[in-house]
Amino acid sequence: MIIAQSVANKNTIGNIGTQPAVANWPFKNIGPFIGNIIIAGMVFAGLVAFLMLIFGGVQYITSAGDKAQTEVARDKMTNALIGLVIVIGSYGIIKLIEAFFGVNILQSRFPTP
Repeated sequence: MIIAQSVANKNTIGNIGTQPAVANWPFKNIGPFIGNIIIAGMVFAGLVAFLMLIFGGVQYITSAGDKAQTEVARDKMTNALIGLVIVIGSYGIIKLIEAFFGVNILQSRFPTP
């Protein structure tokens, strides 16, 4: 009895290539499309968290010792770091799902002409 699949034998999710509505669509499977959405969302969330961390650091530096502004800036940096940890954790969870179920989620790429 085979309990785990080989890493090389990854399954594709939802073949929709035979449907007439998607004949000219670059994604013939729904899996790579959803994978690209997940990748784009994680990149966007990571960039927003990084920019908020930088913005909070600049706000902390320019607070000039004002206790209220310093706390606001510190809270902003803390929330940005929490968001960054959530994005990195979600990447780890997705990789764990890929390994456990033998599916290919994050290996899809955006189509190029």
